[in-house]
Amino acid sequence: LQVQLMDSADARIEWLAAQAPLWRAAKEKTLVFVAHRETLEMVRAALSQRAQLATGMFHEELSSARRDTEVARFREIDGPSLLVSTECGGEGRNFEFCTRLVLFDLPWNPRVVEQRIGRLDRIGRSRPVEIIYFRPAAGFGATVTGLYETLGLFREPMGGIEAELGRIEERLEDLALGDVERPPVASLADVLTDARDLLGRVRLAAFRELHRAPYRPELARSILDRVPEELETRTREVVLATCEHLGLHVEEYQGGSRHSIEFGRGARVDSLPGVSGGASFLGTFSREEAVADESIDFFSSGHPLVEGLLAWLDDAPFGRVATLRGTTSDAPGLGLVAVYKEGRRLTAVACDAAGRERPAWASWVLAGAPDCRPVPADVWSRQADWASLVRRLASKFSDRGSPVVLAALWMMPNAGQPSTSAATEK
Repeated sequence: LQVQLMDSADARIEWLAAQAPLWRAAKEKTLVFVAHRETLEMVRAALSQRAQLATGMFHEELSSARRDTEVARFREIDGPSLLVSTECGGEGRNFEFCTRLVLFDLPWNPRVVEQRIGRLDRIGRSRPVEIIYFRPAAGFGATVTGLYETLGLFREPMGGIEAELGRIEERLEDLALGDVERPPVASLADVLTDARDLLGRVRLAAFRELHRAPYRPELARSILDRVPEELETRTREVVLATCEHLGLHVEEYQGGSRHSIEFGRGARVDSLPGVSGGASFLGTFSREEAVADESIDFFSSGHPLVEGLLAWLDDAPFGRVATLRGTTSDAPGLGLVAVYKEGRRLTAVACDAAGRERPAWASWVLAGAPDCRPVPADVWSRQADWASLVRRLASKFSDRGSPVVLAALWMMPNAGQPSTSAATEK
């Protein structure tokens, strides 16, 4: 009864119930974003009763496999014409095949709105995204809507001004806690001006860069040659290992070529930088497969999940301490390496167990640690004095500042080189 009362008093439902059958008849796909699970159920029930329309759903309580199924059905020509989603559908899913986006609830966070629009506004899209939102007649919601309209959030992408959007979010929070029921948009004039000015500079810089050295087909090979051959493999290893450490739920598909990653109940973190809790992603670490099927994500640099995991690693001790096993033409053994960053330049210093500097080991690390493998746990368990060894070696680096990465090394001889039992060397 409460849902029906909410429903009957909501003009948004009335409008959706009238329009949705027309969109269905035109074979157009529509993504509807709501803020809460309860709202999702209310919208779906109302469309079923009033428009006799079946809809898909996407929310954080569905399993990863069920989410994939819902999106796959929605994509099909004869599948549901509407998918109603909570915020967890705002990350990691591509809905570029949709005609329109309906913002049933308008978040008081411009970055969230930009993220929702970005689910449809993908690279290669050949037509504009039709964005539908509901303008409140009064109250603080009317101020927020007017702000977004003035900013141009519904008309153009806001890429490059995330920091300014964060400032706007903070100001909105302050105003929401104030005494004025509907503060004027003019009270946000300073942050609006800064955001528009920055957006103009970003676009001018992008325009100049794009036209400074325009792309030509004959440049393709040289551009791709800049990408390290092992980059996709390394990215896959780092992302999956970090997901396992953080307790994120990972499922493999198609022989391991695709992965579904989500914040399940066993996750040890509530969120990641730039990625909210409850988010789920379906993608691949293969550039070739991502290009062939743009409905899935490409897990690479720039992807929100990858960037969020890397940011967490950058801040957490887990990402700054490691054990590495490799081969060397120099004398093998155990040791310690510290990596330092000066601007964009990386330097490294390595010492063996006796405290002697090993430049060859440091060079191996700076070269990307080729043929690097994890160190078996039993190797370190046999080093009874490992903790004191690390503290003693660490004194060798005390006058060099704070390293960005510290790693224990187990360097083994190259093939053909006389072998030394590195595992028992003190």
